[in-house]
Amino acid sequence: MVEEHTLLFLRYLQSVFSSMIKEEHLKIENVKEVCAVDVAYNGKTGFAVASRGSFQEVVQHKVFSGAVDFPYISGYLFMREAPIMLKALEGFQCDLLLVDGHGTAHPRRSGIAVVLGVLLNLPTIGIAKSRLTGEILQDGGVNYVVVNGKKEGVKSGKYYYSIGNKVDLEDCVYVSKMGYPGILKETDRLTKKYKKGENESSKE
Repeated sequence: MVEEHTLLFLRYLQSVFSSMIKEEHLKIENVKEVCAVDVAYNGKTGFAVASRGSFQEVVQHKVFSGAVDFPYISGYLFMREAPIMLKALEGFQCDLLLVDGHGTAHPRRSGIAVVLGVLLNLPTIGIAKSRLTGEILQDGGVNYVVVNGKKEGVKSGKYYYSIGNKVDLEDCVYVSKMGYPGILKETDRLTKKYKKGENESSKE
């Protein structure tokens, strides 16, 4: 159980992160190096996998496993997953980081893709499997995720793409139209292998 005063402190932190977001056009077509990060769990042990490559291919990946003590609470995923994601990402450089989770399509505009993007000063896009908040508004053939009257992301298929840091809504639309990124799909597969104890050597 997490006490309310702790959650209040975390909301203050999220307000700081949201105030530090840089919304700027990345030009996805010029991105060469892509990274992705995801986490799977076996009990209280988290297995974070960071991958590097292109939108569709993993060239190299690393895994970091560690105890995760903070419980899952909707809207506070960053406290549970960001610490081990950051460890897995150490040493990787990329033009864009894709995060399994939300960005600004979040009640406080501070999903885990925002937190990682601000801390690492990297362009990030959050890609989540379920909607956390907001409503879907179709405009010009695009299904936008609207939170508090602002378009924060898009829904494409069963996935939700939203701004993390140093990207804009146009970038999210562009990535969503490419289909679910293969690098994130492979990263998800690797987290599940590691949590089952299947030792797959990091690709170099």
